[in-house]
Amino acid sequence: MGQTNFTCRVDADLKQAFLRAAKANDRSASVLIRDFMRDYVQRSIQGRQEILPFDYRTHERKEATR
Repeated sequence: MGQTNFTCRVDADLKQAFLRAAKANDRSASVLIRDFMRDYVQRSIQGRQEILPFDYRTHERKEATR
């Protein structure tokens, strides 16, 4: 799967607060945003039993059911 950049505008104070919170939790902002995006998409299709091609947790779920 290829990767691409995603650019969005946010309030400067929100950005700084987010970066501080991420750092305080030893997480990168990029990882958190990707996780938020995956979770949002997953919740939006919940109940349709779709497997998302970008969901890194799919493999983990398959292994857990074996």
